[in-house]
Formats: sequence, structure tokens, C-alpha cells
Amino acid sequence: MKNVIIIGAGMAGLGTAWRLSEHGYKVNILESDKIIGGLAKTVKIGSRSLDIGPHSFFSEDKEVLKKVLDLFGDEKGAVQYSKKRKMKMIFKGKYVDYPLSLKSIFQMGILSPILSFLSFLRSYIRLSIISLIGKKKKNENPSIEEWAIDNFGEYLYLHFFKPYSEQFWKINTTELSYKVIPSRSKKINFASTLKHLLINKYLDLAKREPGELSLQERESLPTYYPKKGYGEIAYRIGKKIEKKDGIIYTSQNVEEVILKPDNTFEIKTKDKVFNSDIVVSTIPINKIINKIKPIPEKKILNSANKLKYLSLILVYLTTNKRNVIDCEYCYFVDRTFNRVSEMDFITGNIGNNKENLLIVEISCHYEDEMWNRSNEEVFSLCVKDLIKDNLLKKEDILHYEMLRVPSVYPIYRKDYKTHLEETKKYFSQINNFFSIGRQGQFYYGDSDQMIRFGFDTADKIINQIK
Repeated sequence: MKNVIIIGAGMAGLGTAWRLSEHGYKVNILESDKIIGGLAKTVKIGSRSLDIGPHSFFSEDKEVLKKVLDLFGDEKGAVQYSKKRKMKMIFKGKYVDYPLSLKSIFQMGILSPILSFLSFLRSYIRLSIISLIGKKKKNENPSIEEWAIDNFGEYLYLHFFKPYSEQFWKINTTELSYKVIPSRSKKINFASTLKHLLINKYLDLAKREPGELSLQERESLPTYYPKKGYGEIAYRIGKKIEKKDGIIYTSQNVEEVILKPDNTFEIKTKDKVFNSDIVVSTIPINKIINKIKPIPEKKILNSANKLKYLSLILVYLTTNKRNVIDCEYCYFVDRTFNRVSEMDFITGNIGNNKENLLIVEISCHYEDEMWNRSNEEVFSLCVKDLIKDNLLKKEDILHYEMLRVPSVYPIYRKDYKTHLEETKKYFSQINNFFSIGRQGQFYYGDSDQMIRFGFDTADKIINQIK
């Protein structure tokens, strides 16, 4: 039986190990952190259990959903179930329902729907004329600006796509691929968009791969939240792996991955050396590439190092005020933060606790001005905006904690695909080496999809060895 090393104990790595261990494989997982789960872990600070950002579990993948829920068996109260989530966004200073529906269009006010429609119509007519005279070639990788104006009109681009995208990514929309918008549709045009706005309940921006449901349809799926924190899912998967004699090594940052002449691997951490027939890496591409020996060609390194990730600062506010935003998540523009989440709504504990917990999310680039601010500075900026929006008063805040995560969201710049394909081509030439998951595939997806990536990778390993 082949020996497998998995680098990273996030959901993709745990999914791979879970499947392989069920088939009798000897699996060792090397995790640099003290806690497993990656971006889906829960950190204990004092009496608080803090998720890395707000999470709830949902999936249209029946196998993944069943296996995760089976982790909790018949334990009464172990998982909170919710049939529907409530989310909001800010549009020109107004709170509107998210994802967009006919109701939220009217929540924007009287003028905005009219201007949006006229802008849609103008773009549609312009593109139809260009198409008829055949002067414009299809752009396979448009920027956010090009994509939004062509498909939604200039009004929504200027008032929604541009301000939110530039606040979140800290990059001009002309430099970003439309792929950074959580939409994976092959084609969106005026007619289909108008149909969704006026007829369908949700504005279907995209088909998200893998899976057949749109982003909005996925957001409307029933959700589950473990009572002990979202990281309980990773913890229980880890226990399943260990019961099958798999070993999870925490606080083991991989320093070198040596490709040996016999097509096996030697993996070195600060104080351990592991030998393996197969390696599955789930850590960021621009990190793993610089750990490989012999050193890859300069061209490969340059491409991989241009694949960057957006960082995240999470401010956890304990408040004595309940029902602050009246929903699970609310998205903001022109504020220090991009999103505020209220854990009472996510956990289902509304009214059961004396204290409330808000998660305030700030996106930034690693080592930029925001990242390098002190905790006190970041906290003060957030509180200032929350007070400005009449969400909180300073005396409502009892306590705060802060976590910083360096690699969270893959940044899809206009040229990202070229660099990603170059890097994947290099990895494909290494026998029995897999780079998978949100970080390893440079793919912005949810935790259920990462588990699926893990299962599929394990199946490839099992099938190729049969």
C-alpha cells in the first residue's frame, strides 16, 4: 500500500485523507498550525470559540452532505439546522435583500430600477449592433469593468460592481478578471438578466463549478452549523482519519519537498523528515512552489509567484446589544470593513445568550498599510464606521479579539490564467504529486466543494494504483 503525505489540514486535505484512510491507505497529514481545519477551523480564545470568518455548511452534493452530517449521528442539538438564510447588502446607502430579487430591486428606491433598466437597454442595443456588423471579437477574459458594462449596463457597474469590487480587492476593476465576481456563468446577457430580475426569485449571476446550482441557488440551500463551532466538522473528520491509523501532525510547517530520482518524495519540516510515494499539497501555490527541490525553472517560479492571495483581518466584537444587523451577513461599501456577520443568526442562538458576537471582516493585501496597523487602530476604525451607521454605540461593545489570515482569496488578475496554466503544467509533470483545494488549485470555493476536491483526488490515487 502506497504511503501518502498530505500538506495542509484544511477541508481539501482532510477530505483526501478521509477517503484514502477508508480504503486502507497509510496517510500522514502535515499542518503548520496548531489547529486543523484551515479556513474552516475554530479558534479558542478564552471562553470564546471563533470561526475564521462566518461559515455555515450547505451543499447540493448529496454524498458530501450525508458524510458530513453523519459525523454528528443522532446527537441531539449537535448541529443547528436552518431552512433559510437572511442576508443584506448596501446599495447607494440603502439596505436591500441579498441575493437580488424583485423585492430588493424596489428596495433600491424609485429611480435606481428605472436607471438600471435604461442602462441595461443601452448596453443590449450597443452590443446587438456591434454583433450584427461583426466588428467586435468575443473577449474570453474581460475585466470586471468590461464584463459588468456589457452584461449589466454602466449604471450598475458604477454604483455596485465597481465600488464593491475595488473596496474588497483593493485593485482597479480594469486590472481584475471578471472571475473575481463569484459568478461562473458561461454567458449572461441582457435578456436572461432581465428575466431573472423580473420573473425569477433570485438574480442568477452564475453557475458555480463544480456543481450545477447557481451561486444564488446555493445560497438558498438549507444550512447546518455545529453547536461547538464550524471547526467541529474538521475536528470530527480528523478523528475519523486517526481511527483508521492516519496521523495528523500539527505545528509542522513544511520547509522542503525533495523530488527523488526514484519518483518518491522526502518532505522536511523543522524537526522531522517524512518519506512518501504520493504527495497532496493544499497550501498556496506560491508557497509550495518555493519549497520544491530541485528548484523549478525561473519561468515556472515567476508564474507561480504572480498568483497572489488576498488577506483578511477579522475583528470579533462581543456586544451587549442584540440583533444589530438583523441578518446573518451584511455587505458594505465605503467602510473600513466589507462585511459584518452576526453569529446569533448563524448559530441559531437568537435570544438565548446575554452577549452577542459580531464578526467584522476587512480585506487587505499582506503587509500593506491596513495589515500593518495595530489592533487598536483597526478596532477604532471599525467602531467609528459602526457608530456612523447607527449600528452600535461605543458602550455596546464589551470586548474584542482580532485574527489575521494572510492567504484567503485567490486574486484573479487579468493575466492570472496564463500563470495558473503554466504552474499546473509543471505540477502535472511530477509523478504522484497533486496540488488541490482553494489554495492549491487557486479556486475560490466553499468548504463542501473542497471536501469534494479531496474525495475526487483520493479516487484518482486509488484508481491509478489498482
